[in-house]
Amino acid sequence: MTNEKNIQYKKAYVELNEILKVLSKEQKEKIPKNFISNISNNMDKNYKFTFDKSKGIFEQNLMVETEALLVEIYERYLAPSEEEEIWQKYDRICLNKIEEEKKAKFNNNIIFEKDKNISFENNIENNNNEKNNNLPIKHEKENFLKRFLNYIKNLFKR
Repeated sequence: MTNEKNIQYKKAYVELNEILKVLSKEQKEKIPKNFISNISNNMDKNYKFTFDKSKGIFEQNLMVETEALLVEIYERYLAPSEEEEIWQKYDRICLNKIEEEKKAKFNNNIIFEKDKNISFENNIENNNNEKNNNLPIKHEKENFLKRFLNYIKNLFKR
């Protein structure tokens, strides 16, 4: 992780820690203690955030990283089991979106496009010729049995 992202996540941990303080006792018990301690140990000590109790969670001015962490916490620890299928679909949608962005970013047609004037067949033919010219010639040794049979055949031919 880059240093800038690391700083962003440390700030997000501060916001997340404040949100965790507002959760009910039952909700806090569902989240593993080591997870909560990891958040408090790794948060930015200089960043200040206060949770406005008069506003709902969606009305808070949260960082994107905090929102992502909240979704992850809810999905893993707080969501009822009936919502499991919904979250699996959500994960698939997110993964598909990420894959589409990667495909757009690393478009194979753009990356591997070298010269439009050379036909595909000529390119393959040139590659095959180059490969054949560079390959070492393999001389197979005849095993003892083959040499012996060839010797006997030569005797009968005379």
